[in-house]
Amino acid sequence: MEYVLVLCIGCIAGIVTGLIGASGVMVVVPAFIILGYTTSDAIGASLFIDTIASLVVAWTYYQNKNLNLKQGIWITIGSVSGAQIGSFISPFIPEVGLSSAFSIFLVITAVLFWFRGAKVGVPNLNGNDANPQQSRILKLLRSNVIVSSLLLGILVGIISGLFGAGGGVMILLILVFVMQYSMHEGIGTSTLIMAFTAASGTIGHAITSNLPLKASILGAIGTVIGGRFAAKLANKVNEKVLSKVMGGVFVALAVIMLATTGINN
Repeated sequence: MEYVLVLCIGCIAGIVTGLIGASGVMVVVPAFIILGYTTSDAIGASLFIDTIASLVVAWTYYQNKNLNLKQGIWITIGSVSGAQIGSFISPFIPEVGLSSAFSIFLVITAVLFWFRGAKVGVPNLNGNDANPQQSRILKLLRSNVIVSSLLLGILVGIISGLFGAGGGVMILLILVFVMQYSMHEGIGTSTLIMAFTAASGTIGHAITSNLPLKASILGAIGTVIGGRFAAKLANKVNEKVLSKVMGGVFVALAVIMLATTGINN
């Protein structure tokens, strides 16, 4: 029964990645913890599953000519390096602290999904519609794209290694607002970069023995099914409604995680 549940969890994670280009971490980590895995093991499994899901989804976007890794290579280098840092720090964070931190991470992500959506309402890329402070920040970041991409990529990678997220939404924001990708090209490219980032974090967790391989492989099988199916339907989904639904789900998962942690301790 546990293996069937893990397969379903992977399938749901793949659907999340395929539909909105986001990491399936919000599904995988809470679900694995509820099944009895430690937070570090759940994060390792999430990174492994994210790697497979991202590759499947990125391939679908590539087939639709919505992938451009050439300009996003610096984010890739930064995120892969940062993921190693985060994955090595993760095991040293107390179990309760890591669970609580991840729950907070879930709530913040839920708020972003609820009020802004993953890909809804993107402002003018030239900064004309943004407030003056936002325009100055964007101008500063764009003044040296390579340095900005490396630094932002490292930050995304560290978060990935710590919390098991591939960083898809964060990478998407960098590509769209800093590197001025089109939205569809940004989603396809960010998903491929997320695959590299998650793979780097997976290796780090495997080295520190925080990777339940059998469960990770089963989850990955599920994510291939869900990711491929969802990516094909991505352009037909009402993203605003979907984002609000996902936001509500993330809040519920955060509450369950906090309650489970309290019971176990």
